[in-house]
Amino acid sequence: MCFTVSVFAQTHVIETDTGALFDAPEEYQPYYHVSGFVHPHLPVITNDRPDALQMFEWGLIPRWTKNAEAAEEISQLTLNARSETIFDKPSFRDAIVKRRALLPVTGFVEWQHEDKLKLPHLITIGAFDGNHPPPVYTLGCIWEEWADKESGEVRRTFSIVTTQANTLMSFIHNNKQRMPVVIPKGDRMAWLQADDREHATRLMRPLEDGILKAYPISRTMSRIKVNTDDPSLLNPIGEAFV
Repeated sequence: MCFTVSVFAQTHVIETDTGALFDAPEEYQPYYHVSGFVHPHLPVITNDRPDALQMFEWGLIPRWTKNAEAAEEISQLTLNARSETIFDKPSFRDAIVKRRALLPVTGFVEWQHEDKLKLPHLITIGAFDGNHPPPVYTLGCIWEEWADKESGEVRRTFSIVTTQANTLMSFIHNNKQRMPVVIPKGDRMAWLQADDREHATRLMRPLEDGILKAYPISRTMSRIKVNTDDPSLLNPIGEAFV
C-alpha cells in the first residue's frame, strides 16, 4: 500500500512539470516524509480544475458520511483505494467515476522485509543524490468534497489508488506486493478525463519496469518516536534498485 509520501519540490518545479498553477502557493508545505495517518494537506489536480493545484486532505471522506465523528473514523481507512475493488466499494465507487485527481510527488517510502528487519527505501522516478530533489511524478487519486452539516465546514479529501506491484515493487514491498498507481505524463489528461470504466481501468495498471528507482535509506525512518520529516533521512545509503 502507500501510506507515506515525499513532496518537497519547489512550487515552480511542480507547476512546470504539471502545467497547473497553485491556487494558494502560500499554503503549500513541503514534506520530506509524511504519513497519511496525520492527514496532511497536499497539492492535487482535480478533473474539474485540471489547470489548478489545490490543497486537499489525505484520507477520503465520502459525501454520504453522517457527521464529524464518522468522518474521522472513515478517513483512517481510505488513505488508499484498491484498483481491483474501487468500482464496488461504497466509499469509492462514485468518486472513481466522477472525481479523479493527480498527486504530484517527489517520491514515496516503502519498506522491504528481510527476516525481522524492515528496510526503508525511497521510491523515485529519477536519479537522487540527496542534494537535489528528484523529478516530480504523479500518482492517480480520487477525491471528494464533504460538508459537515453541524459546523458547515467543507473538507476536500483524496485517496491514492493502488494496484499490483511491478517487478521492482514486488522486490521492495515484498510482504504486500502493492504499489500506487503512477500516471505517466502522457496519460495525465486521459486519467482526469476518462469517461468510462474500461478507460479508467486501463490506466490503473502497474507502471512498466525500468522507470522507478528504489534507494535504500536510513533505518531511522522506521522509528516511531523520531521526526522523520527530515531531509537527511532520505539520503541514499546505497545504490538504487531499478
